[in-house]
Amino acid sequence: MDISAIYAARALPRPSLAEDVLTLISKLKISFKPTFRRARRPLGHAAETNWREAALVDAVRKVREKDDADYDEISSAINKLSKANYTKLMTDVLERLKKRDEAFRLRVTTLLFDRGVRQTFFATMMADAYKDIAAAHPEALADLALQTAMFDKLYDTENVTLVPAVSDPGYNDAIIAWTKQKETKRGFAVYVSELYSRGLVPEETMSGFLASVLDELTTSIRSAKTPANEEHVDALTRFLFAVAPKVALKQPLGAILQLPRADCPSLSMKSRFKLEDAAKASR
Repeated sequence: MDISAIYAARALPRPSLAEDVLTLISKLKISFKPTFRRARRPLGHAAETNWREAALVDAVRKVREKDDADYDEISSAINKLSKANYTKLMTDVLERLKKRDEAFRLRVTTLLFDRGVRQTFFATMMADAYKDIAAAHPEALADLALQTAMFDKLYDTENVTLVPAVSDPGYNDAIIAWTKQKETKRGFAVYVSELYSRGLVPEETMSGFLASVLDELTTSIRSAKTPANEEHVDALTRFLFAVAPKVALKQPLGAILQLPRADCPSLSMKSRFKLEDAAKASR
């Protein structure tokens, strides 16, 4: 039978199933969720990335869940970290990591990343903890590389949140979402700068971040003045302000600030002042 005959047969009438077969089918589950046990880590860069991406999305989703005794203890230790008890608590964290697999390590480093981004006052301590874990488990650097690369996706910051007029029925919800997105982006910049200063974010990665943000800023400030453009520019300036003390930005920011104001309709005075402060703080 050739291919055309096979496709032609699809339109032919089919005999009905026997009654006992139909009864059996009716008793079966109509859906199920299979689970797979990974015997070993897949080989190859693509497989490695896929493994980490799936596990990372799950780790962020479950970052506050306490469904594992070791994870619960580590989460508690991280919440209690201070200069006085740092060595004692981190020793316990590292001992627990020794006994577990790489998926568990990724879950713990994601917890550190999440704390560092969402609680900027804790960023320094979280960066120290990440450095200690990476020293004991070098593969944690691959965790961090993916966490930084997937930040926008993981924390839903890809689209600019705008605040409508006060009279708008959705104003209260919008202002909450806008504030949350603004603080999350700022927290990311602060934490990345702390990780960079400890050698955990490679020079080329940080340079790529800065080049991308500066190029985007230079283009965006020249765009027509709209609420969306101004908010986007403000987000870029907040990133630069957060990392300025750790990197060399004085020259490129000086060049941007020297552009005629008429050529920069989307650079609000608030953003301009923030860039000026960033240039002063940078080396």
